[in-house]
Amino acid sequence: MFIRAFAHVAGRMRLPRVLVTPHLMGRTIGPAGDRARQRQVVEAALGLLTQADGPETRLDL
Repeated sequence: MFIRAFAHVAGRMRLPRVLVTPHLMGRTIGPAGDRARQRQVVEAALGLLTQADGPETRLDL
């Protein structure tokens, strides 16, 4: 089971862009030492900056 720690808050905050990860708060880019997963999360976040369709774009990873 994946935990979407921030998903329930993101909609209420009406953020311009948000990347929701399945990681616990405080470890949002992935487990310590998992460089491949951390890179995937960071690349998705950077891509969201340029590829967001408009306001309140949400990407679930």
